[in-house]
Amino acid sequence: MRVFKKIFSELYLFAIKLTRYVNVDFYMKKYTKYLKKKGIKIDGTPKFISGSVYFDSADYSKIAIGNNITISREVLFLTHDYTITTALASMGTYIDRGEGELYTLKGIKIGENCFIGARVSILPGTTIGDNVIVGSCSVVKGNIPSNSIVIGNPCKVIGNTREWVEKQMERKDYLVEQQHGKNERSNP
Repeated sequence: MRVFKKIFSELYLFAIKLTRYVNVDFYMKKYTKYLKKKGIKIDGTPKFISGSVYFDSADYSKIAIGNNITISREVLFLTHDYTITTALASMGTYIDRGEGELYTLKGIKIGENCFIGARVSILPGTTIGDNVIVGSCSVVKGNIPSNSIVIGNPCKVIGNTREWVEKQMERKDYLVEQQHGKNERSNP
């Protein structure tokens, strides 16, 4: 019975993910509901969460995300870590798989109005403040202050979101998305 329940859950998730190609609003409503049912704490309404995001299933309730966030493709939310078991081997202590391995399990919290770029890895115990931009392929660990722009492996603060957006608005170097799929350039 457990196997059939898992198969049904995966097929349902696959169907939800397919809807993003037809209606993103419907997809986000259904996907958000699905993630909440799994145990992920979602405060408010996400702007977008890619269907390719990996949420660690060790304990979904360890993941909390805020309102108005965007999570790009192939982002990894990792809440567990088995390196303690591996490191014990350096002391001559070997633990077989499933035989009392040691691990850590720590939460991840993402604040409001954040943008998480493609292929970011968010490690156990990470807290990202509000209004943060995380650059693609970054590895994030620890506490990231609000209003930061972070990039790299390990990620480092390289800027302030408020200062950055002021420069972008001044340059008018952006596009404005229109309802019917046509984009308008802000700087003719």
